[in-house]
Amino acid sequence: MKLTLLVIALLPVLLYLGFWQLSRYEQKLQLEQIYESRQRLKPVTLTQARQHDDPLYLPIVVNGHYDVERYFLLDNQVYQQQAGYDLFMPFQTDNGQWLLINRGWLPAGDRNRLPNIETNSRHLTLKGVAYKPLGDAFLLGEDVWNDGWPKRIQSINLAKMSQTINETTPDFFMVLESGEMGSKQVRPLTMNMTSEKHRGYAFQWFAMALVLFSLYGHQMIRAGKKKNKNNDV
Repeated sequence: MKLTLLVIALLPVLLYLGFWQLSRYEQKLQLEQIYESRQRLKPVTLTQARQHDDPLYLPIVVNGHYDVERYFLLDNQVYQQQAGYDLFMPFQTDNGQWLLINRGWLPAGDRNRLPNIETNSRHLTLKGVAYKPLGDAFLLGEDVWNDGWPKRIQSINLAKMSQTINETTPDFFMVLESGEMGSKQVRPLTMNMTSEKHRGYAFQWFAMALVLFSLYGHQMIRAGKKKNKNNDV
């Protein structure tokens, strides 16, 4: 009886996790294919990127200047086992459009003092890749932003960031290429987990479900044989 209840409770969970990992595998595989194909494209302008159905991973080139007075520091970003921030700054193009640019990672240092970022205000030509969050970040509490600048934030909320600088920006940002003017430590624009890992995890969950079901079947067969033997006696 206890084994039956255990199987009823665990088997659906194991199967659900297996199928969920398979769906994640398919999603990541599609993203990997998009990323690989778009790395071979020539950079497009911001206007062209905004007109694209799905600008994710599109290479972009922009001309203009940074808003040096205002910037966002995305908290809890880890690089080589060190905590830090991702630096986001507004950028105005020559034709008056605005774009948020991820300039890369920098160490946190003293948690009681936000980094003071010195930025050249001169005209720049910058290259990068269009990117946007692939899901909502998990937060333990409300992401409250302070009134002044810079702003330490816990998640990327492009609509709120756009509203905060009182400018219209796209529903994506640009990740600056390594070596571009003003870039910090630009981390590789790759998935945290490859599609193959998701498929491997799916196999593990299905294997656990199979083992559980096999164990249950084996116990049921033994119980049936034991019952028949007692009846014969």
